[in-house]
Amino acid sequence: MTLYESIVLEVEQGALPRQLRATDLLGEDRRVIRQTLEGNVECYRVGFGFFKKSHIRTQMANAAQGTGHWVKAGQAPQYKRIAEGLYEVLGLTEQEETAVEAEAPQPVAAQANLQGAPSIEAHLMNHLIQTPFQIFDRKRRTLYPEQPVTGFKARLDTYFWPSPATGYIATEKVLDDFIARARLLAEDLDRNADAVLQLFAEICAWGGVRVPTEDAQVVVDNLRLAQRRSRRQAAAMNGAWTKLYAMFYPDDFLIYDSRVATALLELAEQALTDNDVALLRQRYPALGRVAGRGGSRPRSTSMVWRNAYTCWAAQLDANALGQAMLVALNQAGSEQYRLRHLEATLFMEGY
Repeated sequence: MTLYESIVLEVEQGALPRQLRATDLLGEDRRVIRQTLEGNVECYRVGFGFFKKSHIRTQMANAAQGTGHWVKAGQAPQYKRIAEGLYEVLGLTEQEETAVEAEAPQPVAAQANLQGAPSIEAHLMNHLIQTPFQIFDRKRRTLYPEQPVTGFKARLDTYFWPSPATGYIATEKVLDDFIARARLLAEDLDRNADAVLQLFAEICAWGGVRVPTEDAQVVVDNLRLAQRRSRRQAAAMNGAWTKLYAMFYPDDFLIYDSRVATALLELAEQALTDNDVALLRQRYPALGRVAGRGGSRPRSTSMVWRNAYTCWAAQLDANALGQAMLVALNQAGSEQYRLRHLEATLFMEGY
């Protein structure tokens, strides 16, 4: 991740202002000593990266609009010079900044696009279906599956969690049980609050994530917020909450964890033209990176994407994109798949 991408990440997270100086990145709290082949080197942490002071001091000046050395040489500007030593970060579009004020994109609009020429959602789905799938299972140090597979059903059949001993059929039984229990509890969330919290704990145990709260009322309140699907009233969001919402509202919510987020970005970069990526960003402006480790994550991208970790608007955009991709999938064949099926293939793609 470049310094610019690291700055964008912190701006989006609210850790840095949009207008900043190099000295904002050189505080003692950011200073670390890193061991390299050349010996110990003083660096400063920005986002997930570590950068030398000299690089930080020159990078913004060289990449500044109009005055920067790299910009004059033909590179796109990354900052706008406001005053001596003060720069404004570019690349945070008005659409991205105002996303939280807009209502969630509705899947119906995306479905309408599928009736004519192939939509960007259909392109993403087609790429997923047509690209052979095989990963290097780092935990077991072997290729999985043994031979690459192509097609949606074949990809779904390769799903496993947490180990290859537990495939999708077994997982589907677990998820169907969660969903059935959630449906009954949803009939009276207040009266069933303790049982809702217990179910949440079981969902988190299945997903290998920590339960974010022990307060049953907090869980109930966030379920109600999630059900509204409003950008103006955000529900709690992380790798645990997204799983809870998907079990209580299985036709509306995609589990938007680090694997699924990684898969969607990689599909976009591989399957779409630059113009289509711009359209994707316009239609689903909050999509971005979600922090995660294990497998091949964190995975670098060729484009700059916003940080979507704990972002409620990103969850809503992922829901809409997933539903539109599912429409494209089900229109293409006789088999009718559900959101959990698409989610499982994305989960493996994002390994």
